[in-house]
Amino acid sequence: MALNIKNARVEQLADEVTALTGESKTEAIRRALEERKQRLGVQGASQDRASQVRRFLEREVWPLVPASKTGKRLTRAQEDAILGYGREGV
Repeated sequence: MALNIKNARVEQLADEVTALTGESKTEAIRRALEERKQRLGVQGASQDRASQVRRFLEREVWPLVPASKTGKRLTRAQEDAILGYGREGV
């Protein structure tokens, strides 16, 4: 099936990429579309992964935290101790 590009900027980009790579326009466009498809798939996967992590925290971790410890902010000294900061830095 033929692809008819009617956008001057797309033509220019295709010409620039083919000049840099030595590929045909068809190959350059195929690779660009495959790379974009892969990036979009990774973005979707990362959003799904974030949902999975949140569900894990809600079901498995947060119920284990004593109620007396929730809703309290750490002091600067506590934050520094967790991060390993001391008088001389890290």
